[in-house]
Amino acid sequence: MDILILVNKLHPLPENFQVRLAEAENGKLLEYSTAGAYKAMKNSAAADGVFFKLLSGYRSVGYQKKLWEENVRRLELSGMSARQAQKLTGESIAPPGVSEHHTGLAADIVRPEDPDAELSFHGTKQFLWLRENSHRFGFILRYPQGGSSLTGYSYEPWHYRFVGKAAEKIKNSGKTLEEYLTLCKKCGIINDI
Repeated sequence: MDILILVNKLHPLPENFQVRLAEAENGKLLEYSTAGAYKAMKNSAAADGVFFKLLSGYRSVGYQKKLWEENVRRLELSGMSARQAQKLTGESIAPPGVSEHHTGLAADIVRPEDPDAELSFHGTKQFLWLRENSHRFGFILRYPQGGSSLTGYSYEPWHYRFVGKAAEKIKNSGKTLEEYLTLCKKCGIINDI
């Protein structure tokens, strides 16, 4: 599998896509190499006295559809029109077929006591550790502050994407994955990252 696969609202998952999964933590799955990198990262953080958990990893298209529909329905019940509810849902939840979670390369990481992903994760010691160290294990913060016009999603301090050895270059570039891959293709170095 190409770990630099771009999956977003403009680049849906290929129909024949298959992923080799492995357990990463407490029954949650990630792509095989990603699971190993996640475990190494978690162990390194623990050695530094920082603990976190995998809130969400691999998601099937069917499960993503359920998440999408539940959120839209909840917003409609609060008084929004169907169009408004879908637009607002699309800012934080990928429609089925275009979620990075389908690849097994995305990991939503939170504190052990957190029941869900929240923006308040930004100020935690877990976030600070991940910001400084996740690239050493092949992960990048996927939806950074100020990047929503490029990624299509609001800032998510908990959402990390495995990109392997390209992580340090992407982090140092200060670019989103979309920008970085576009730049690499334009320069003809996509196979060199």
